[in-house]
Formats: sequence, structure tokens, C-alpha cells
Amino acid sequence: MKNFFLFFFILSICLINRAFAKCDTSEILIIDDPKDLVEVDPSTLKISFFDEKLEEANVSAYKAFSKNGGNLGIGAIEIEQLLFDIVDDEGIKLCADLNYARVFDTRSVGFDQAIANSEIRSEKYFELCPPLNYEKELPYFNHVCVIYEGDGRVSNLSKKNKGTKGNASNSVVYSTADFKHKNGSDLSCVAFATMLESNYPGYYLTYLQGSFCTSDFNYLSKDKIKSLAKSIGVYGVADPPMGKRLKFHK
Repeated sequence: MKNFFLFFFILSICLINRAFAKCDTSEILIIDDPKDLVEVDPSTLKISFFDEKLEEANVSAYKAFSKNGGNLGIGAIEIEQLLFDIVDDEGIKLCADLNYARVFDTRSVGFDQAIANSEIRSEKYFELCPPLNYEKELPYFNHVCVIYEGDGRVSNLSKKNKGTKGNASNSVVYSTADFKHKNGSDLSCVAFATMLESNYPGYYLTYLQGSFCTSDFNYLSKDKIKSLAKSIGVYGVADPPMGKRLKFHK
């Protein structure tokens, strides 16, 4: 659980997830410069997911377009990220994020469903890692929901992934864990991933991944997780269903 906010890295036809993944020291970056990731109005993004708690939260949005695929040199990549938080005098009430990456070289680059399923496993996804140098330059590095090694403790990791369906009949895999922040906040978390726009059996052009953490330990029921999964969408590709759209997109 290097942080609650995610980045995606792809090489050839293989996904290498550096967010919530086993700690690594390689400085792999898919955008040409960390400063290319800029804060934008949330309504300008194509991505969305929905929960009533998100409507009450502070929201930040970020976007980047890389012509060269950073230091991987794999061609154009589009990145979008949403970050939500609710914090009061008693501590963190909610941290949530949704992250999107899309590749444009449809012949030789794609996101691997099997590897994504492996990387969403709780023991990998919720690994606490020290920040890499480029991460310190990202605009949300100091956000309360961006968590690194030393910021807390993870417990109650789910033993295996579970799955459900998204609104476009896409497979959504998820895992769960609890997190205790060093400020005393206790959070119940779910992490999830899905893919859209298959360009080859088992591979996809679009990858979405995120997490939802709440201080209400009775909130993330199986039905609630299914509802979150159904709400995930990308406008123009798999529009989020009516009734499950954030207010800035309605």
C-alpha cells in the first residue's frame, strides 16, 4: 500500500503495477515528466465511480498525456486520476480514488488481465513502501490519503481475490484490508481493478484501478462493493449507469 493513489506501468504486452505493489526501487515512469500530471476540474475527466459518501467528500482530479510513454518509450498513454477525502477533527473518515490509464498502440501494448488479478491481491496491493524520487514531485504527494511506509499499519488482509461484474459486463476483481493510520484513524478498505476495450484475448487498452476506505467498519458489505463496481465507468467507452453518477458529471 505504497499510497492510496495509483500509477500504472506497462511494458510490451505486460502490466507492471507499482501502486500498492511489492516495494521496488526502479524509477519507472509512464509519463514524460512528473510535472506533466496537472490538477484539473473534476468535471473534465471521463472517469467516474459513485457512492453517496463520495458526494460529501473533497475531490481532486489530475490528468496527463504522454506522447512517448515516459522512460518506457511505448507510445502515447493517457492518465486520469480522482482522489476523494473526508477528514475532520476526529481523523480520517474517508479516502477513495479511481485511476485510469489508456494506451493507444493497439498492436503491441496492452494491459494483462491475469497480471492485474495477481497484483490486486491484498498482500501485494496493500504493501507499504517508501516513496520513490519521482513520487515526491507528484502534485498529491503530501495529501492525507497518500500513504507510505511508516504512515500506518495494515491488518486483516483478505486471503484471496473476489470478483463481481461491472456495468459493461466487465470483470471487477477486489481485495480487502484494514488500515490504522499513525494519526489514530482506523479504516476499512477495498481495492478493485477492471479493464475495458479488449485488443487481444486477455489484454485490454483501458485499465481502471482504485480503492475505497471508510471509518465505518460496517459499510463495505458485499452488496456495497458490488454497487461500487457497477458504478465504475469511462464516458464514451462504458458510461456509468444513470443514478450512479457523481454530481459534477450529472
